[in-house]
Amino acid sequence: MRVPFLVFIFIFIFMTATSAVVNGQDLSCSSAVTLNGGTLEVASDTSGDDTENLQCALDAAVEDGFRDIFLTSNTYSIGSVSARGFQGDLRGRSKGATLVSIQNGALNCSEAIGTAIEFQVGNASVRNMTISVDSPCSDGNAASVIAFYSNAAECTARTVFGNVDRVVISGSGTQGSDTIVGITADVAPGCDSSDQRVLGTLKVNRSELRDLEFGVRTSIGGGGQVDINYNSMDRLGLPIGILNANQSTSILANKITFNDIDSYEASSGLGTTAIYVGSTAASPDNNTTTIKNNTLTDGGLSAGGVAILVGQTGKGITHKMGVTGNTFQGVSTNTTGGGLVAIDTKDGVVTGNRFLSAAGTWIDISSGDTSQGYVGRDISGWALVANDFSGSTANTDILLGERTSGVIVGRSQGSPKVDDLTGANDVLESYTARNTASAQRQGSLRQTAEPTELFRMQLFTLMRLDPLFD
Repeated sequence: MRVPFLVFIFIFIFMTATSAVVNGQDLSCSSAVTLNGGTLEVASDTSGDDTENLQCALDAAVEDGFRDIFLTSNTYSIGSVSARGFQGDLRGRSKGATLVSIQNGALNCSEAIGTAIEFQVGNASVRNMTISVDSPCSDGNAASVIAFYSNAAECTARTVFGNVDRVVISGSGTQGSDTIVGITADVAPGCDSSDQRVLGTLKVNRSELRDLEFGVRTSIGGGGQVDINYNSMDRLGLPIGILNANQSTSILANKITFNDIDSYEASSGLGTTAIYVGSTAASPDNNTTTIKNNTLTDGGLSAGGVAILVGQTGKGITHKMGVTGNTFQGVSTNTTGGGLVAIDTKDGVVTGNRFLSAAGTWIDISSGDTSQGYVGRDISGWALVANDFSGSTANTDILLGERTSGVIVGRSQGSPKVDDLTGANDVLESYTARNTASAQRQGSLRQTAEPTELFRMQLFTLMRLDPLFD
């Protein structure tokens, strides 16, 4: 019986000694950074600037393999921090108990988009905190609050797994001096070849984004997965922007208010649209977008709000779309906008959606004008079935535009008003009489460009943020 007891004593002494070594090792950080088991804990600094401490914790985590950084205090103030190859969580206590403020003028944004919290490659999560931002660039221009990038030092290393969970990102809207993106997943600034597009995944879950120019901006290649689920977004210039991606995107069960800011320059196209998916000649050849069970609410601050705006310029790609189970909440003053506007896009399914109140046109599917840079191709492969237009007061519910053919408009959808310009589509049900009250709606609000022009404006605005277009 003595041998097992001695073995137990030996193991206990060994584990105690090992633990003492781990807990006593020199992290080369200030006393605000401590090691509690396998967790690096960062307390706020009495100086009021926590940048150095958080950066030291990130460096130690990468170097020594720690996977958990915990912000133990209530408030923090940081400039720019970054990590290459970090594998783990950066977390606070909760959205209500941990506030991280990005210092004004702390980021260098002169040569590339600045970033407050940056992860290059690796597998990084930001969880359970509120991040506030106003004017973080020292020299104007644009900045991202959280960014997941490829490796700027070795552009062929391109895989990053990013996760933002239960985080509030709040800006100052158009009162700030900078263009602010909440969350970015893209090629690292400095990597300039389209075949070096970032790979991997991005998940944005149960978070809140408000008062920013852009909410979530992605351009992932290689068929990477993007999940934007159960979030709340409002007062954003563009809540979700996807450009030149080959990614499988799921936008699920979000509450997004759009067209609720009227102070952006009209030429930017901002302040009008909820979800934007665009491509140029530099795009990969394939993309997939699923938009399901969301509530998309038109704030009504212009006459041309568009819930979902997709299109292709430069070359045609295969973009498979599913728009399912969403509620489109319109407004009576929308006279030129839409619910879903798809330009030069084939192969989509629109089913199980509810369309309430008014829009210029709830569903607009058409070929683009080549003189404006659109592909201008034949459009087919769409099915519009099992939707509910009974609550619509739009003058036209469905517009099947130039060069469309074989588009299926199913029965029992609340008698939508369908305008089939080519007569080459399969319209099984249509209420052809005009809604006189709706037809007489006057645009008393700020007028905006037609959706085709809005698409181009937003394309140029997004391109200015994309490292591949420097």
